[in-house]
Order: sequence, then structure tokens, then C-alpha cells
Amino acid sequence: MIEIPAQISDVALRDYDLLRDDCGLLNLPNVSLVTLKGDDRKGWLQGQATADLRKLDFGASNVFCLTAITGHLVSVCEVWALSDALFLTVPSSTLENVLKRVEQMVIMEDVVGEEVSHQFQMFSVQGPTATSRLGRLMPLPSLDAGESTLSDMPVYALRSNRTGLGGWDVWVPKASAAAMEVLTSEFPPIGNEAYNIARLEAGIPLFGADMNEKTFPPEMGKAFEERHVSYSKGCYMGQEVLMRIHSRGHTNKTWVGLASEKPLEIGATVGHRLRPDAGTVTSAAFSPDFGYIGAAMLRNEAAFDGEVVQVTTSQGIVEAEVRQMPILR
Repeated sequence: MIEIPAQISDVALRDYDLLRDDCGLLNLPNVSLVTLKGDDRKGWLQGQATADLRKLDFGASNVFCLTAITGHLVSVCEVWALSDALFLTVPSSTLENVLKRVEQMVIMEDVVGEEVSHQFQMFSVQGPTATSRLGRLMPLPSLDAGESTLSDMPVYALRSNRTGLGGWDVWVPKASAAAMEVLTSEFPPIGNEAYNIARLEAGIPLFGADMNEKTFPPEMGKAFEERHVSYSKGCYMGQEVLMRIHSRGHTNKTWVGLASEKPLEIGATVGHRLRPDAGTVTSAAFSPDFGYIGAAMLRNEAAFDGEVVQVTTSQGIVEAEVRQMPILR
């Protein structure tokens, strides 16, 4: 039985239980929505994305990265195929660069990219009961994406997994006050503290915290790489660099999980018996199921499952065990 520290609020524990046993509403103000329209939208995006999108037909979804010519991240994206458009969600901090990519790389193709976040309110219902509970309120797509109605208003339902146990993003037009009221009254809000615990357990990195524009996608670990990067598709910007890393067999560092008996701190230096500067903690939380957990970008000498590292915190040196992501398996 893990002892819950006093600084973890009852609200955070309640919210965490909702994400693991039921479902609730995430507030994700730093997620932006972009639409790609035009007859060439799928083929054009296939030539930009790190993942193979050839099977991205109506109702399907995928995840991918946009990379610079150097192979470094420009953005991490989720995409859903609707009848007349592709819907992309991207971290808001990368939105400008995503739209710039569309502007610069659409030459003769019939493709129009537009940010439409301001037209909608996003309701992300996350947790294992999200599908059954949402399904009682509105028709849900049988696949991953589709148009639906809620309170007689048109909405978009996009299957998503933002905390590890599944869910849906429902994009409601801002004029649809009645539909918004149904969702906010049906699903309790989930605070940032519980969201951070759950997404960290699930190995879901945050742009600007766990990765940035200096990160190579393979550095985010095997699970992330397998979902986001294809090494058998055609050309895209940055492919040569990523193929070179792949053929070499590894990067120099890897994003991993940490488990400890004491608190970890973001920005703390991680040391290892082979080198004192093995890496840096990028995220930290207390999990009711796993105790004190964190994530770190570590040199590969220290990034093996089960390795013991030393984290220099403001309270002294703390030992932690390296866990391959996701921590929740």
C-alpha cells in the first residue's frame, strides 16, 4: 500500500480515480485544431509526415511528427479523416510552425490549411467509461472520427487517448451553448495535477517540457517511435537524418520514466555510475499507484530498464529506478 503524501490534494486523488476507473473532462487550453481541405490533402500530408498515412481513409486516425530538414521536431500531431477534411490537433506552441509548413510546402497541390480552434470549444472526455457514457448522450462513430449531433447541434467526435485508457475529443461549435451545457453537466472536470500523473504513467510526453525543437523523434523512446515514425514509407522532410539514426541503431539519449521513494523535481540533474551528467528530469509527479514518478532525457549509458540513477534535488540526492515508457503497462 503506497502512503499518500500530505501535499497531494483530495481533489487530485478524486480526479485520478475518475481517469482510471470512470471518466472526466480534461481542460487542454494548449491544444490547437487545424483543418486541411482540398482534393490533395492526404497525398500532400503523406509527403510531410513521419508516419505512413496511406490508410488514412474516412473515419481513421493516426499520429505523426513533422520534422525539420535536420530531423528535429517541428511538431507532434494527431490526425483524423473526416468526409471533407483532415482534422489535426497540435500543441499550440507549434501552431505557427505547422501553418508555416503548409504555406511553404503547398506548391501546386489543392490543399488549404486553416487554424479553426477559435470556432470550437474542445471537450476531451477521458477514461475507460468515456465511450459508453458519451454514447448515451450522442451517436458515436463506429471508427475513430465522424460528425455527430448533441442537443440537435452538429459536433465532431474524434477518438483520442490522452491519459492512457482511451477517450474522445468532442469539438463543439461555440454557438452551441446547449451542447456545451450537456457535456459540462454530465462529466466532472479533471484538474491539471491528475492529468499530469495519468499522462506521465501512460508515457505521453508534453511538447515544451519533455521534448522540444531540438529533439529527434527516436529520442522519445521505442513506444513513441513505433507509433509516430515509419522507416518504410516515401520521402519527407528530415527522413534522411532519421534513416541514418535508424540504420546506426540508436540515438545518444532516450526519454525514460523514473520511479523513486522520494520526490523528484523538474530540471534536476540525473547522475549515473558511468557519468555524473547522465541527463535531466523533464516531468515529475506522485502517482497513487506507482509512488513518486518522473520522466527524464538520459544518455543511453543510463537509460536501461532497471538501472539505478541519482537525482540531485533541492532536498538532496534521491535514488530512482529507470523505467521504459510507458510506466503504466
